[in-house]
Amino acid sequence: MEKVEVITNPSARYDAEGGGGIINIVLRKGKANGLNGSIILSAGDPETYGVSSSINKKSDTYNLFSNFGYNYRNNLGNSLTDAEYFNPDGTTSQFINERRTNERLREGYNMNFGIDLNLTESLTWTNALTFRENRGHNPNNVFFYNFDALKNPTFVRNRLNDERSEDFSIEYASNFVKKFKKDDHVLTLDIAVSSNRDNENSVITDQVIGDPTTLFSETTLNNQKQQRNLIQSDYVLPIGKDSRFEAGYRGSFLESLTKFEIQPASPYSNTLEYNEYVNALYMQYGSKINKFSYFFGLRFEDSNIDVNSLTSNSFNNKKYNNLFPSATFNYEFSESSSISLSYSKRINRPRGRFLNPFSSYSSNINIFQGNPDLDPSLTDAIDLGYLKRWDKLTFNTSAYINITNDSFQFIRKESGLFVNGVPVIVSTPINLANEYRAGFEFNLNYSPYKWWRLNGNFNFFRNETQGTFSYINYLDEVVTQNFDNVALTWFARINSKVTLPYKIDWQANATYNAPQTNAQGRSLGVASMNMAFSKDVLKDKGTIALNVSDLFNSRKRIMETNIPNIVNSYSEMQWRERQITLSFTYRFNRKKNERDRQPRRDDNGGDGDFMG
Repeated sequence: MEKVEVITNPSARYDAEGGGGIINIVLRKGKANGLNGSIILSAGDPETYGVSSSINKKSDTYNLFSNFGYNYRNNLGNSLTDAEYFNPDGTTSQFINERRTNERLREGYNMNFGIDLNLTESLTWTNALTFRENRGHNPNNVFFYNFDALKNPTFVRNRLNDERSEDFSIEYASNFVKKFKKDDHVLTLDIAVSSNRDNENSVITDQVIGDPTTLFSETTLNNQKQQRNLIQSDYVLPIGKDSRFEAGYRGSFLESLTKFEIQPASPYSNTLEYNEYVNALYMQYGSKINKFSYFFGLRFEDSNIDVNSLTSNSFNNKKYNNLFPSATFNYEFSESSSISLSYSKRINRPRGRFLNPFSSYSSNINIFQGNPDLDPSLTDAIDLGYLKRWDKLTFNTSAYINITNDSFQFIRKESGLFVNGVPVIVSTPINLANEYRAGFEFNLNYSPYKWWRLNGNFNFFRNETQGTFSYINYLDEVVTQNFDNVALTWFARINSKVTLPYKIDWQANATYNAPQTNAQGRSLGVASMNMAFSKDVLKDKGTIALNVSDLFNSRKRIMETNIPNIVNSYSEMQWRERQITLSFTYRFNRKKNERDRQPRRDDNGGDGDFMG
């Protein structure tokens, strides 16, 4: 790896979608001709094993590369929800404790083939073809423990959702790079075409334990198909010694169809068509004058989006144009100290389950529904940063303000439907008027000794939301919920890497997310830790590694929710339980840190999947 660039406020060159920073990894091209590669074997608990390999064949005129992989993994998860339901007059009607366990068993393979052609000394053409196929089995077992208003047990209901899935994707990518005589004077062109399908089907059985007459079953079908085409061109022109001009175009065209059916017939069945066509142009200019440097950019995006619920004949077309300016100023006090100020405008378009009116049926009393009428949110981001380096310590801090219009918020409300007298509660995203986030963060990188490296991050912020939401409930009453809320919270992360005797590397990282309030409740604090050991063997041609993810099995999402006169609930959700993995890597004619060739992805880090 040649260098890593951390971009906290991305410039106009990058996709305007997303609110986070970008990490650019710039790779060195291998200099040695010949055959090289690596193979990785891994196994773990819960049951996980896999094998992957990469092979390169390089000459002066071409570079052949390929990647093959097979994996089998079973990710265990669980959740619980304790809920107290109320009568319209505010008295308690009943209690329900929901306990859920699930497995996500996936078996699949991937293959990638490609070639770099050095057409001339200054022109390179790369072509790559990637296949992926997976099969999944996801049994989801839910127990509902029912109690009366005095907390006396009444009955236990069991709901088993036995889900199976198959998905396949194929992608072709082509890249041209033209280098001119002057250093960093480059023209690139990228074209990518991908297609994927994801088919799921479930058999759901539901009954009161001990009462066979209550048994009933349902089947669900969730089929998705997607086509994405991408074309992008970037031009970089150095001007003089310390100036640079950049310009480019990006076209992203996505068509997706999701068909969800429940049998017997259900109001939750739906067919959703989502088409997204985005054309973007950008230009930017930067220069350095002595110790001062600046960079200005402007990006224009034209968006045309269809969100059509074919089942209900609901058609939503959203056409909008946006300008996304960006600016960065930097002043170097010395080689080891600098200050920077940056601004950018970002957009967050809703996709996938945020839009799909129905996408999950594991529980029939706590249901998530998407909102096809969601609008994108726009964020103005300002960041003031300071960097200072010493011999063994690097300190980086920043203060930031993010102002978001039409921000996404999740609400819970009654649907008007009942299951055995229990009201069905729906969670759905909505657009609120405004969200203001202001805070500061600092990063420390400290190497007290050659054999010990520490780095940490602390982020403290104030988050304020403003807005109200109104709806008509099943009693034909207008319900207005006020989402005005102010929350102070923080999160911290620390990573330690120690070289033990016999050149064994020991790495540990811990994170803590502090509690945070919202308009309908709060999330509780959560701490977690990962740990890993690695050792090079066979004269550094091989590496043995042991990884433990979520060492204390504590990584959960914990929520308290209060909907007046409807329900109070406490919930915990653990998406993945602790995982232990042992792997062995063997390299031939390849350096340890040399990265495999990978197909190009979206600038905002996504892999292009619509329904995730």
